[in-house]
Amino acid sequence: MSLKRKMHLFFSLVMYLFVIAMCLGACSLGPNQGPAGEPKRTDDYTFNSERRDLNQRVTKNPKSFQEHLPDEYTLTATVDVSHESGVDRITYEIMLNEIRVPMSNVIQSFTLHPNMMNRIDAAELIHSNVSNTYEASLEPNKEPLGLSLSRSYMLKPKVEINSNFVQSYVDMYIKISYGPNDQRKEEYVYIQAEPSPRTIEYMKSWEKKI
Repeated sequence: MSLKRKMHLFFSLVMYLFVIAMCLGACSLGPNQGPAGEPKRTDDYTFNSERRDLNQRVTKNPKSFQEHLPDEYTLTATVDVSHESGVDRITYEIMLNEIRVPMSNVIQSFTLHPNMMNRIDAAELIHSNVSNTYEASLEPNKEPLGLSLSRSYMLKPKVEINSNFVQSYVDMYIKISYGPNDQRKEEYVYIQAEPSPRTIEYMKSWEKKI
């Protein structure tokens, strides 16, 4: 047998063994584990339950959102604007990091001030990672070091922007829940998003028109 043919058989065998190893690894995870071994979610949280909870609290009990941030982690929020394809967009992002306690199955949800519904071209303001199939968990000083959630909204064209918009666009109502099903913690936080420099300039331009 020629050396070339031996090398071909050798590489074919290596690839064959590699494929088998990959298949065995995937099978060992089972149907209830994600690609990195994350357990499949078994909680009862859904987008509808998150939307119903946040909407009711914002409209009927806004004081249930604490302004004091939890001690177990750091929570920040930012807002930015951009102009794409002839339309203005406003993007919100929340970041949960500097974790100080183990947090299993973290679910993040947020909504904006109700006044924003008149300024944004969207069916609803709420956004959440509740549609994830597998759990997202965090531990102190371990990867991943944080968990973010963001959404971009299209601002309505030629809308009459008033002082309510300029004053309330930074308002965010956030829900963070985590922990096992029988010891679940739900925390509601009101926070004002930190605007980017171009967002500040954008809002100044609207203030001149008001």
